Amino acid sequence: MPVMKKIWKEYFSFSKKERIAVWVLLLLITLFMVLPYLIPDKGEPPVIDPLLQDFVQDRKRNYAEKDSSESPEPNIDHNAEMGKNVFPFDPNLITWEEWRRLGLSSRTAATILNYRNKGGRFKHPEDLRKIWGLSGKDADRLIPFVRIADNNDLREANLPKRSWERTSGFYEKKIPVFIDINTASPENWKSLPGIGDVLANRIVHYRERIGGFGKPEQVKKVFGITDSVFQCILPYLQINPSTLPKLDLNRVTANELADRTGISQDVAKAIIVFRQQYGAYHQVADLRKIVFINDSLFSKILPHVDISSPPE
Repeated sequence: MPVMKKIWKEYFSFSKKERIAVWVLLLLITLFMVLPYLIPDKGEPPVIDPLLQDFVQDRKRNYAEKDSSESPEPNIDHNAEMGKNVFPFDPNLITWEEWRRLGLSSRTAATILNYRNKGGRFKHPEDLRKIWGLSGKDADRLIPFVRIADNNDLREANLPKRSWERTSGFYEKKIPVFIDINTASPENWKSLPGIGDVLANRIVHYRERIGGFGKPEQVKKVFGITDSVFQCILPYLQINPSTLPKLDLNRVTANELADRTGISQDVAKAIIVFRQQYGAYHQVADLRKIVFINDSLFSKILPHVDISSPPE
């Protein structure tokens, strides 16, 4: 036991030189930690490479131009310039562009339109203060110019309201009309809330590509139609049975067939598999060749299908 104690003592003991070295090391560490606080800051500005600075500014300009060309809402708000001309307005009816002219930011204008699209309505001028993102200063500036139309002058409260367009110094209210989604022109689509030139043409092109809409919900599949916009235009969408396009049995997919006719996915897939195995259908009555297509199923499918592309 004394031997082990001696070994441990010799192992953990320091010589005089080693103790001095430890103290010197601690002193140097302390010195390096304190040194930055002892040296005064000359405050010289950092050296900036002018070529690098020009490159960065050029990239910023390119991104700003790209964003402004792709988005209808500019990334940089010019409230001071756009808010110089304040005019009487109805907050339930004016457009996004008119809110911007009143000096509101693009985000605040979008918030107001979203509020209206969901059924919200301003009943009193002071209701402007409830809008998230609208400063008290802007509310004080705009409230004296608020002119809210009487309820009798608006559509039913549960229907979306169309903004007014300013013509010859007066506001002319444009009320949406009911449209047949399979025959409506781009101009007809533009009469609906939230539909502009781009979306109107995009809807028509999509309709032509799929051969017509089978139900209003298919309009929502058009790129750019948000759920809020679709809910606004849905009350005005109609389908005339005489204009409802029939599905081509030789081109239709199982999903399209089930979606239009209401038959099950299994039956729809069986109809497509039969076409793939035995060739194209020559007439709609060929569906009777499928053993489980009874009179009830056939009468359910018949009004919705046709042979538009007969086999060669």
